[in-house]
Amino acid sequence: MSRLLGYRLAVLISIGVTASFAALAAPSLAPERGVYVKAVYSLPLTLDPIRMNDTASLVAGNLIYDGLLGFSSTLKLEGALAESWSISPDGKVLTFRLRPNAKFHDGSPVIGEDAVASLKRALAPSSQVRKYYDCIEGADGPEAKLGLRALDARTVEIRLKQAFPPFLSVLAGATAKILPKAKLEKPGFFDRPIGSGAFRFKEKRTSPAKDLILERFEGYYLGAPKLSRLVLRELTEAEATKAAETGLVHDLANWPLTGENPVFKSGQKVTSPVAATWIIGLNSLAKPFTSVATRKLFRHDLDAEGFRAKFYPDAFPAYGYVPPGLSGAVAQAAAASQPAGKPPKEKIRLVIPKELSQSSEMRAFLESNLRAKGWNADVVPMDWEELMKGYVAKSHQAFLVSMNVDYPDAEFLLRNFESSNPDNFSGLKNPALDSALREARTQQDRRKREALYATALELVNDSAVTVNLFHPRANYWISKCVRGFEPNILADVYISYQSVSLTEDCGGGK
Repeated sequence: MSRLLGYRLAVLISIGVTASFAALAAPSLAPERGVYVKAVYSLPLTLDPIRMNDTASLVAGNLIYDGLLGFSSTLKLEGALAESWSISPDGKVLTFRLRPNAKFHDGSPVIGEDAVASLKRALAPSSQVRKYYDCIEGADGPEAKLGLRALDARTVEIRLKQAFPPFLSVLAGATAKILPKAKLEKPGFFDRPIGSGAFRFKEKRTSPAKDLILERFEGYYLGAPKLSRLVLRELTEAEATKAAETGLVHDLANWPLTGENPVFKSGQKVTSPVAATWIIGLNSLAKPFTSVATRKLFRHDLDAEGFRAKFYPDAFPAYGYVPPGLSGAVAQAAAASQPAGKPPKEKIRLVIPKELSQSSEMRAFLESNLRAKGWNADVVPMDWEELMKGYVAKSHQAFLVSMNVDYPDAEFLLRNFESSNPDNFSGLKNPALDSALREARTQQDRRKREALYATALELVNDSAVTVNLFHPRANYWISKCVRGFEPNILADVYISYQSVSLTEDCGGGK
Protein backbone atom coordinates (compact mmCIF):
# COMPACT_ATOMS: atom_id res chain seq x y z
CA MET A 1 0.00 0.00 0.00
CA SER A 2 1.21 3.54 -0.51
CA ARG A 3 0.53 7.10 0.42
CA LEU A 4 1.45 10.23 -1.50
CA LEU A 5 2.86 12.98 0.70
CA GLY A 6 4.78 15.05 -1.79
CA TYR A 7 6.50 11.77 -2.56
CA ARG A 8 5.25 8.24 -2.22
CA LEU A 9 5.79 6.15 0.86
CA ALA A 10 5.21 2.57 -0.15
CA VAL A 11 5.14 -0.47 2.05
CA LEU A 12 4.85 -3.96 0.60
CA ILE A 13 2.42 -5.86 2.78
CA SER A 14 1.17 -9.38 3.17
CA ILE A 15 -2.36 -9.88 4.46
CA GLY A 16 -4.00 -13.10 5.55
CA VAL A 17 -7.02 -14.65 3.88
CA THR A 18 -10.21 -12.84 4.87
CA ALA A 19 -12.72 -14.55 2.63
CA SER A 20 -13.50 -18.06 1.55
CA PHE A 21 -11.62 -19.18 -1.53
CA ALA A 22 -14.64 -21.26 -2.48
CA ALA A 23 -16.52 -18.11 -3.47
CA LEU A 24 -13.52 -16.92 -5.46
CA ALA A 25 -13.35 -20.19 -7.36
CA ALA A 26 -16.98 -20.02 -8.51
CA PRO A 27 -17.39 -20.97 -12.20
CA SER A 28 -18.75 -17.49 -12.99
CA LEU A 29 -15.33 -16.03 -12.13
CA ALA A 30 -13.35 -18.20 -14.54
CA PRO A 31 -11.69 -15.91 -17.13
CA GLU A 32 -13.48 -15.66 -20.48
CA ARG A 33 -11.79 -15.58 -23.86
CA GLY A 34 -9.74 -12.39 -24.26
CA VAL A 35 -10.40 -11.32 -20.65
CA TYR A 36 -7.32 -10.63 -18.55
CA VAL A 37 -7.69 -10.73 -14.77
CA LYS A 38 -5.15 -8.72 -12.79
CA ALA A 39 -5.16 -9.28 -9.02
CA VAL A 40 -4.78 -6.09 -6.95
CA TYR A 41 -4.57 -5.58 -3.20
CA SER A 42 -7.38 -3.01 -3.37
CA LEU A 43 -9.74 -1.46 -5.87
CA PRO A 44 -8.97 2.23 -6.50
CA LEU A 45 -9.99 4.64 -3.76
CA THR A 46 -10.62 7.32 -6.39
CA LEU A 47 -10.59 7.65 -10.17
CA ASP A 48 -9.77 11.37 -10.04
CA PRO A 49 -6.08 11.78 -10.99
CA ILE A 50 -5.51 14.86 -8.82
CA ARG A 51 -6.72 13.03 -5.72
CA MET A 52 -4.84 9.77 -6.23
CA ASN A 53 -2.56 8.90 -3.32
CA ASP A 54 -2.69 5.11 -3.36
CA THR A 55 -1.11 2.64 -5.74
CA ALA A 56 -4.42 0.94 -6.60
CA SER A 57 -5.88 4.21 -7.90
CA LEU A 58 -2.74 5.03 -9.87
CA VAL A 59 -2.79 1.60 -11.54
CA ALA A 60 -6.38 2.12 -12.71
CA GLY A 61 -5.70 5.72 -13.71
CA ASN A 62 -2.87 4.76 -16.04
CA LEU A 63 -5.13 2.27 -17.81
CA ILE A 64 -8.09 4.65 -18.26
CA TYR A 65 -6.34 7.97 -18.88
CA ASP A 66 -3.40 9.26 -20.88
CA GLY A 67 -1.39 12.45 -20.49
CA LEU A 68 0.62 14.55 -22.89
CA LEU A 69 3.69 12.37 -22.30
CA GLY A 70 4.45 8.89 -20.99
CA PHE A 71 7.31 6.65 -19.92
CA SER A 72 8.65 3.65 -21.77
CA SER A 73 9.47 0.51 -19.77
CA THR A 74 13.06 1.82 -19.53
CA LEU A 75 11.99 5.31 -18.32
CA LYS A 76 12.48 7.02 -21.68
CA LEU A 77 10.13 9.97 -22.19
CA GLU A 78 7.67 9.28 -25.00
CA GLY A 79 4.86 11.16 -26.64
CA ALA A 80 1.40 10.06 -25.51
CA LEU A 81 -1.44 12.43 -26.47
CA ALA A 82 1.28 14.79 -27.70
CA GLU A 83 2.95 13.64 -30.91
CA SER A 84 5.77 16.16 -30.44
CA TRP A 85 6.98 18.88 -28.08
CA SER A 86 9.55 21.64 -27.95
CA ILE A 87 11.28 23.71 -25.27
CA SER A 88 12.29 27.36 -25.59
CA PRO A 89 16.01 28.19 -25.31
CA ASP A 90 15.52 29.54 -21.78
CA GLY A 91 13.68 26.36 -20.76
CA LYS A 92 10.61 28.26 -19.57
CA VAL A 93 8.14 27.63 -22.42
CA LEU A 94 6.98 24.13 -23.32
CA THR A 95 4.90 23.65 -26.47
CA PHE A 96 3.03 20.43 -27.24
CA ARG A 97 1.44 19.35 -30.50
CA LEU A 98 -1.47 16.94 -29.98
CA ARG A 99 -2.00 13.85 -32.12
CA PRO A 100 -4.70 14.37 -34.75
CA ASN A 101 -6.20 10.94 -34.02
CA ALA A 102 -6.32 11.23 -30.21
CA LYS A 103 -9.87 10.66 -28.98
CA PHE A 104 -11.70 10.26 -25.70
CA HIS A 105 -13.70 7.12 -25.00
CA ASP A 106 -16.93 8.88 -26.05
CA GLY A 107 -15.44 9.56 -29.49
CA SER A 108 -14.80 13.28 -29.02
CA PRO A 109 -11.38 14.58 -30.08
CA VAL A 110 -8.73 15.51 -27.52
CA ILE A 111 -8.08 19.24 -27.98
CA GLY A 112 -5.89 21.88 -26.39
CA GLU A 113 -8.63 23.23 -24.12
CA ASP A 114 -8.98 19.77 -22.56
CA ALA A 115 -5.29 19.80 -21.62
CA VAL A 116 -5.50 23.32 -20.18
CA ALA A 117 -8.59 22.52 -18.10
CA SER A 118 -7.05 19.30 -16.76
CA LEU A 119 -3.76 20.90 -15.74
CA LYS A 120 -5.64 23.78 -14.07
CA ARG A 121 -7.36 21.19 -11.88
CA ALA A 122 -3.96 19.91 -10.79
CA LEU A 123 -3.26 23.40 -9.39
CA ALA A 124 -6.56 23.69 -7.53
CA PRO A 125 -6.41 24.03 -3.71
CA SER A 126 -8.12 20.65 -3.43
CA SER A 127 -5.45 18.93 -5.53
CA GLN A 128 -3.32 16.47 -3.59
CA VAL A 129 -0.56 16.77 -6.19
CA ARG A 130 -0.42 20.57 -6.49
CA LYS A 131 3.21 20.86 -5.45
CA TYR A 132 4.31 19.04 -8.63
CA TYR A 133 2.69 21.72 -10.79
CA ASP A 134 3.28 24.93 -8.85
CA CYS A 135 6.30 25.64 -11.05
CA ILE A 136 3.80 26.82 -13.71
CA GLU A 137 3.83 30.57 -14.19
CA GLY A 138 1.05 32.30 -12.24
CA ALA A 139 0.27 29.22 -10.15
CA ASP A 140 -0.17 31.40 -7.06
CA GLY A 141 -1.95 34.29 -8.76
CA PRO A 142 -5.18 35.00 -10.67
CA GLU A 143 -6.22 32.43 -13.25
CA ALA A 144 -5.99 35.03 -16.02
CA LYS A 145 -2.21 35.11 -15.58
CA LEU A 146 -1.75 31.35 -15.41
CA GLY A 147 0.84 30.05 -17.85
CA LEU A 148 -1.47 27.53 -19.55
CA ARG A 149 -2.85 28.27 -23.02
CA ALA A 150 -4.38 26.43 -25.94
CA LEU A 151 -2.84 28.20 -28.95
CA ASP A 152 -5.23 26.27 -31.19
CA ALA A 153 -7.14 22.98 -31.12
CA ARG A 154 -3.93 20.94 -31.36
CA THR A 155 -1.32 23.14 -29.67
CA VAL A 156 -0.80 23.61 -25.94
CA GLU A 157 1.66 26.03 -24.35
CA ILE A 158 2.91 25.78 -20.77
CA ARG A 159 4.94 28.65 -19.31
CA LEU A 160 7.05 28.01 -16.21
CA LYS A 161 8.20 30.45 -13.53
CA GLN A 162 11.72 29.32 -14.28
CA ALA A 163 13.36 26.49 -16.17
CA PHE A 164 12.60 23.18 -14.48
CA PRO A 165 13.86 20.20 -16.57
CA PRO A 166 12.12 17.51 -14.43
CA PHE A 167 8.71 18.96 -15.31
CA LEU A 168 8.59 16.86 -18.47
CA SER A 169 8.76 13.79 -16.23
CA VAL A 170 5.96 15.21 -14.08
CA LEU A 171 3.83 15.49 -17.23
CA ALA A 172 4.57 11.83 -18.01
CA GLY A 173 3.53 10.79 -14.51
CA ALA A 174 0.39 9.16 -13.22
CA THR A 175 -1.41 12.35 -12.14
CA ALA A 176 -0.96 14.54 -15.26
CA LYS A 177 -3.90 13.04 -17.12
CA ILE A 178 -6.01 14.82 -19.71
CA LEU A 179 -9.78 14.71 -19.25
CA PRO A 180 -12.64 16.04 -21.45
CA LYS A 181 -13.34 19.64 -20.41
CA ALA A 182 -16.94 19.55 -21.64
CA LYS A 183 -17.88 16.74 -19.25
CA LEU A 184 -15.29 17.02 -16.52
CA GLU A 185 -17.21 19.10 -14.01
CA LYS A 186 -20.54 17.32 -14.42
CA PRO A 187 -21.75 15.60 -11.20
CA GLY A 188 -20.72 11.98 -10.97
CA PHE A 189 -18.08 12.19 -13.72
CA PHE A 190 -15.64 10.02 -11.78
CA ASP A 191 -18.31 7.39 -11.08
CA ARG A 192 -18.15 6.55 -14.78
CA PRO A 193 -15.08 8.42 -16.00
CA ILE A 194 -14.13 9.14 -19.60
CA GLY A 195 -10.48 9.09 -20.54
CA SER A 196 -8.36 8.53 -23.63
CA GLY A 197 -6.34 5.53 -22.42
CA ALA A 198 -6.09 2.06 -23.90
CA PHE A 199 -8.99 0.79 -21.75
CA ARG A 200 -12.29 2.41 -20.92
CA PHE A 201 -14.39 2.14 -17.79
CA LYS A 202 -17.26 -0.35 -17.97
CA GLU A 203 -18.37 -1.00 -14.40
CA LYS A 204 -17.35 -1.47 -10.81
CA ARG A 205 -18.97 -4.35 -8.96
CA THR A 206 -18.81 -5.96 -5.55
CA SER A 207 -20.35 -9.37 -6.33
CA PRO A 208 -19.49 -12.15 -6.99
CA ALA A 209 -16.07 -10.50 -6.65
CA LYS A 210 -14.78 -6.97 -6.09
CA ASP A 211 -13.95 -6.02 -9.66
CA LEU A 212 -13.20 -2.93 -11.70
CA ILE A 213 -14.02 -3.94 -15.27
CA LEU A 214 -12.35 -2.17 -18.18
CA GLU A 215 -12.96 -2.72 -21.88
CA ARG A 216 -10.70 -2.39 -24.89
CA PHE A 217 -10.87 1.09 -26.45
CA GLU A 218 -11.18 0.41 -30.17
CA GLY A 219 -10.34 4.01 -31.05
CA TYR A 220 -7.07 4.17 -29.14
CA TYR A 221 -4.55 6.29 -31.04
CA LEU A 222 -1.81 3.63 -30.79
CA GLY A 223 -4.16 0.90 -31.96
CA ALA A 224 -6.74 -1.16 -30.08
CA PRO A 225 -5.36 -3.31 -27.23
CA LYS A 226 -5.13 -7.03 -27.89
CA LEU A 227 -7.17 -7.85 -24.78
CA SER A 228 -10.94 -7.47 -25.11
CA ARG A 229 -11.34 -6.78 -21.40
CA LEU A 230 -9.11 -6.17 -18.40
CA VAL A 231 -10.44 -6.87 -14.91
CA LEU A 232 -8.84 -5.52 -11.75
CA ARG A 233 -9.88 -7.93 -8.98
CA GLU A 234 -9.42 -7.11 -5.30
CA LEU A 235 -7.86 -10.03 -3.43
CA THR A 236 -5.62 -10.52 -0.44
CA GLU A 237 -2.14 -11.77 -1.24
CA ALA A 238 -3.03 -15.27 -0.06
CA GLU A 239 -6.22 -15.34 -2.13
CA ALA A 240 -4.41 -13.97 -5.17
CA THR A 241 -1.68 -16.59 -4.92
CA LYS A 242 -4.26 -19.38 -4.73
CA ALA A 243 -6.14 -17.88 -7.69
CA ALA A 244 -2.91 -17.79 -9.69
CA GLU A 245 -2.19 -21.45 -8.96
CA THR A 246 -5.69 -22.45 -10.11
CA GLY A 247 -5.80 -20.33 -13.27
CA LEU A 248 -8.30 -17.71 -12.08
CA VAL A 249 -5.99 -14.73 -12.54
CA HIS A 250 -3.27 -13.89 -15.04
CA ASP A 251 -1.18 -11.39 -13.13
CA LEU A 252 0.19 -10.85 -9.61
CA ALA A 253 2.23 -7.78 -10.56
CA ASN A 254 0.62 -5.78 -7.74
CA TRP A 255 2.72 -7.86 -5.33
CA PRO A 256 6.49 -7.90 -5.96
CA LEU A 257 7.07 -11.37 -4.51
CA THR A 258 10.23 -12.96 -3.20
CA GLY A 259 11.99 -14.93 -5.89
CA GLU A 260 11.57 -18.22 -4.02
CA ASN A 261 7.78 -18.01 -3.73
CA PRO A 262 6.25 -21.42 -4.65
CA VAL A 263 3.66 -19.73 -6.90
CA PHE A 264 6.34 -19.38 -9.62
CA LYS A 265 6.14 -23.14 -10.18
CA SER A 266 2.81 -22.53 -11.91
CA GLY A 267 3.67 -19.48 -14.00
CA GLN A 268 6.28 -17.16 -15.43
CA LYS A 269 8.64 -15.12 -13.25
CA VAL A 270 9.48 -11.68 -14.64
CA THR A 271 12.19 -9.93 -12.63
CA SER A 272 12.92 -6.22 -12.63
CA PRO A 273 14.61 -3.62 -10.44
CA VAL A 274 12.29 -1.05 -8.86
CA ALA A 275 13.08 2.63 -8.41
CA ALA A 276 12.78 2.63 -4.64
CA THR A 277 14.89 2.59 -1.51
CA TRP A 278 13.85 1.03 1.79
CA ILE A 279 15.17 3.18 4.60
CA ILE A 280 15.04 3.77 8.30
CA GLY A 281 14.34 7.48 8.55
CA LEU A 282 15.84 9.39 11.47
CA ASN A 283 14.13 12.48 12.87
CA SER A 284 16.70 15.22 13.50
CA LEU A 285 14.13 17.07 15.65
CA ALA A 286 13.78 14.22 18.18
CA LYS A 287 16.41 13.41 20.80
CA PRO A 288 18.87 11.75 20.71
CA PHE A 289 18.91 12.11 16.91
CA THR A 290 19.24 15.89 17.19
CA SER A 291 22.97 15.06 17.22
CA VAL A 292 24.49 14.25 13.83
CA ALA A 293 27.20 12.24 15.58
CA THR A 294 24.52 10.06 17.19
CA ARG A 295 22.80 9.57 13.84
CA LYS A 296 26.06 8.55 12.20
CA LEU A 297 26.79 6.05 14.97
CA PHE A 298 23.27 4.58 14.70
CA ARG A 299 23.62 4.25 10.93
CA HIS A 300 26.98 2.53 11.35
CA ASP A 301 25.78 0.12 14.03
CA LEU A 302 22.54 -0.98 12.35
CA ASP A 303 23.23 -4.05 10.20
CA ALA A 304 21.53 -2.94 6.98
CA GLU A 305 23.13 -5.66 4.87
CA GLY A 306 22.17 -8.32 7.41
CA PHE A 307 18.58 -7.07 7.33
CA ARG A 308 18.51 -7.25 3.52
CA ALA A 309 20.08 -10.71 3.42
CA LYS A 310 17.64 -12.12 5.96
CA PHE A 311 14.34 -10.61 4.81
CA TYR A 312 14.82 -9.58 1.15
CA PRO A 313 17.78 -11.61 -0.12
CA ASP A 314 17.10 -10.96 -3.80
CA ALA A 315 16.98 -7.17 -3.34
CA PHE A 316 19.94 -4.99 -4.28
CA PRO A 317 22.17 -3.60 -1.52
CA ALA A 318 21.62 0.13 -0.98
CA TYR A 319 24.92 1.99 -0.82
CA GLY A 320 23.13 5.32 -1.08
CA TYR A 321 19.71 6.95 -0.90
CA VAL A 322 19.00 7.18 -4.65
CA PRO A 323 17.95 3.94 -6.41
CA PRO A 324 19.70 2.54 -9.51
CA GLY A 325 18.92 4.22 -12.81
CA LEU A 326 18.83 7.78 -11.45
CA SER A 327 21.57 10.40 -11.27
CA GLY A 328 23.53 10.01 -8.06
CA ALA A 329 22.92 6.30 -7.56
CA VAL A 330 25.86 4.65 -5.79
CA ALA A 331 27.04 1.32 -7.21
CA GLN A 332 29.40 0.23 -4.44
CA ALA A 333 29.98 0.74 -0.76
CA ALA A 334 32.29 3.52 0.35
CA ALA A 335 34.95 2.85 2.94
CA ALA A 336 33.40 3.40 6.36
CA SER A 337 35.28 4.23 9.54
CA GLN A 338 33.98 3.70 13.05
CA PRO A 339 32.27 6.93 14.19
CA ALA A 340 33.47 8.38 17.47
CA GLY A 341 31.43 8.09 20.64
CA LYS A 342 29.14 5.59 22.34
CA PRO A 343 25.39 5.03 22.07
CA PRO A 344 23.40 7.44 24.28
CA LYS A 345 21.41 6.17 27.24
CA GLU A 346 18.11 7.54 25.93
CA LYS A 347 15.48 5.07 24.80
CA ILE A 348 15.30 4.64 21.02
CA ARG A 349 11.86 3.74 19.64
CA LEU A 350 11.98 2.49 16.07
CA VAL A 351 8.52 1.96 14.54
CA ILE A 352 7.93 -0.47 11.69
CA PRO A 353 4.71 -1.25 9.76
CA LYS A 354 2.75 -3.95 11.55
CA GLU A 355 1.30 -5.14 8.22
CA LEU A 356 4.66 -6.44 7.01
CA SER A 357 4.43 -10.23 6.85
CA GLN A 358 7.62 -10.68 8.89
CA SER A 359 7.21 -7.73 11.26
CA SER A 360 7.73 -9.90 14.36
CA GLU A 361 10.92 -11.40 12.95
CA MET A 362 12.11 -7.93 11.89
CA ARG A 363 11.49 -6.64 15.38
CA ALA A 364 13.57 -9.41 16.91
CA PHE A 365 16.39 -8.94 14.40
CA LEU A 366 16.64 -5.16 14.80
CA GLU A 367 16.36 -5.20 18.58
CA SER A 368 19.01 -7.90 18.90
CA ASN A 369 21.33 -6.08 16.48
CA LEU A 370 21.03 -2.69 18.16
CA ARG A 371 21.08 -3.87 21.77
CA ALA A 372 24.22 -5.90 21.08
CA LYS A 373 25.88 -2.64 20.05
CA GLY A 374 24.79 -0.90 23.26
CA TRP A 375 21.66 0.89 22.04
CA ASN A 376 18.68 1.11 24.41
CA ALA A 377 16.34 0.27 21.54
CA ASP A 378 12.76 -0.94 21.26
CA VAL A 379 11.30 -1.86 17.87
CA VAL A 380 7.54 -1.30 17.77
CA PRO A 381 5.30 -2.78 15.03
CA MET A 382 2.57 -0.22 14.40
CA ASP A 383 -0.54 0.00 12.24
CA TRP A 384 0.32 1.79 9.00
CA GLU A 385 -2.17 4.61 9.53
CA GLU A 386 -0.83 5.26 13.02
CA LEU A 387 2.71 5.20 11.71
CA MET A 388 1.72 7.77 9.09
CA LYS A 389 0.11 10.04 11.68
CA GLY A 390 3.37 10.08 13.60
CA TYR A 391 5.26 10.68 10.38
CA VAL A 392 3.14 13.74 9.58
CA ALA A 393 3.48 15.04 13.14
CA LYS A 394 7.24 14.28 13.10
CA SER A 395 6.80 12.52 16.44
CA HIS A 396 8.71 9.32 15.61
CA GLN A 397 12.39 9.08 16.44
CA ALA A 398 12.95 6.48 13.73
CA PHE A 399 10.70 4.61 11.30
CA LEU A 400 10.91 2.00 8.52
CA VAL A 401 9.45 2.96 5.13
CA SER A 402 10.13 2.52 1.44
CA MET A 403 10.78 5.63 -0.62
CA ASN A 404 9.34 5.15 -4.12
CA VAL A 405 9.94 7.38 -7.12
CA ASP A 406 6.98 8.98 -8.91
CA TYR A 407 9.11 10.48 -11.65
CA PRO A 408 12.62 9.35 -12.60
CA ASP A 409 14.74 12.24 -11.44
CA ALA A 410 16.92 12.47 -8.34
CA GLU A 411 15.34 15.86 -7.61
CA PHE A 412 12.11 14.05 -6.72
CA LEU A 413 13.78 12.28 -3.80
CA LEU A 414 16.16 15.06 -2.79
CA ARG A 415 13.39 17.62 -2.33
CA ASN A 416 12.32 15.54 0.67
CA PHE A 417 15.16 17.21 2.58
CA GLU A 418 14.52 20.80 1.55
CA SER A 419 14.08 23.07 4.58
CA SER A 420 10.85 24.64 3.26
CA ASN A 421 9.23 21.32 2.38
CA PRO A 422 6.49 20.42 4.90
CA ASP A 423 7.05 16.77 3.93
CA ASN A 424 10.66 16.88 5.08
CA PHE A 425 10.39 13.81 7.31
CA SER A 426 13.89 14.34 8.74
CA GLY A 427 13.35 17.90 9.97
CA LEU A 428 16.70 18.68 8.35
CA LYS A 429 17.54 22.35 7.74
CA ASN A 430 20.66 22.83 5.66
CA PRO A 431 21.10 26.11 3.72
CA ALA A 432 23.83 24.62 1.51
CA LEU A 433 21.55 21.74 0.51
CA ASP A 434 18.66 24.15 -0.18
CA SER A 435 20.94 26.26 -2.37
CA ALA A 436 22.16 23.27 -4.40
CA LEU A 437 18.57 22.11 -5.03
CA ARG A 438 17.39 25.57 -6.07
CA GLU A 439 20.25 25.92 -8.52
CA ALA A 440 19.78 22.37 -9.89
CA ARG A 441 16.11 23.05 -10.62
CA THR A 442 16.93 25.81 -13.09
CA GLN A 443 20.08 24.27 -14.55
CA GLN A 444 19.57 23.07 -18.12
CA ASP A 445 23.11 21.79 -18.60
CA ARG A 446 22.81 18.11 -17.68
CA ARG A 447 26.37 17.71 -16.41
CA LYS A 448 26.20 20.80 -14.23
CA ARG A 449 22.85 19.67 -12.90
CA GLU A 450 24.16 16.22 -12.03
CA ALA A 451 27.12 17.83 -10.25
CA LEU A 452 24.67 19.81 -8.12
CA TYR A 453 22.76 16.63 -7.36
CA ALA A 454 26.03 15.00 -6.30
CA THR A 455 26.66 17.91 -3.93
CA ALA A 456 23.15 17.65 -2.50
CA LEU A 457 23.45 13.88 -2.04
CA GLU A 458 26.77 14.28 -0.26
CA LEU A 459 25.15 16.77 2.12
CA VAL A 460 22.25 14.38 2.76
CA ASN A 461 24.67 11.53 3.39
CA ASP A 462 26.72 13.66 5.77
CA SER A 463 23.57 14.56 7.68
CA ALA A 464 22.92 10.81 8.32
CA VAL A 465 19.13 11.13 8.40
CA THR A 466 18.60 7.83 6.54
CA VAL A 467 19.82 4.31 7.08
CA ASN A 468 19.65 2.91 3.54
CA LEU A 469 18.59 -0.75 3.69
CA PHE A 470 18.12 -1.99 0.10
CA HIS A 471 16.66 -1.34 -3.34
CA PRO A 472 13.84 -3.85 -3.98
CA ARG A 473 13.69 -6.23 -6.89
CA ALA A 474 10.26 -6.99 -8.27
CA ASN A 475 9.48 -10.63 -9.04
CA TYR A 476 6.22 -10.61 -10.97
CA TRP A 477 4.14 -13.76 -11.38
CA ILE A 478 2.51 -13.89 -14.82
CA SER A 479 0.42 -16.73 -16.21
CA LYS A 480 2.17 -19.02 -18.68
CA CYS A 481 -0.33 -18.01 -21.34
CA VAL A 482 0.43 -14.26 -21.14
CA ARG A 483 2.51 -12.66 -23.88
CA GLY A 484 3.90 -9.14 -24.27
CA PHE A 485 4.22 -8.30 -20.57
CA GLU A 486 7.04 -5.81 -19.88
CA PRO A 487 7.90 -4.65 -16.35
CA ASN A 488 8.66 -1.00 -15.65
CA ILE A 489 11.33 0.26 -13.27
CA LEU A 490 8.67 2.59 -11.79
CA ALA A 491 6.85 -0.58 -10.70
CA ASP A 492 3.34 -1.87 -11.28
CA VAL A 493 1.68 1.52 -11.76
CA TYR A 494 3.42 2.19 -15.08
CA ILE A 495 3.18 -1.24 -16.71
CA SER A 496 1.55 -0.91 -20.13
CA TYR A 497 -1.09 -3.49 -21.09
CA GLN A 498 -1.77 -2.17 -24.59
CA SER A 499 0.35 -4.90 -26.21
CA VAL A 500 -0.32 -7.71 -23.72
CA SER A 501 -2.16 -10.74 -25.11
CA LEU A 502 -3.37 -14.20 -24.08
CA THR A 503 -2.65 -17.42 -25.93
CA GLU A 504 -5.43 -19.70 -27.10
CA ASP A 505 -4.84 -22.26 -24.36
CA CYS A 506 -6.09 -19.89 -21.66
CA GLY A 507 -9.02 -18.48 -23.52
CA GLY A 508 -7.06 -15.84 -25.41
CA GLY A 509 -7.87 -14.18 -28.68
CA LYS A 510 -10.42 -11.58 -29.68
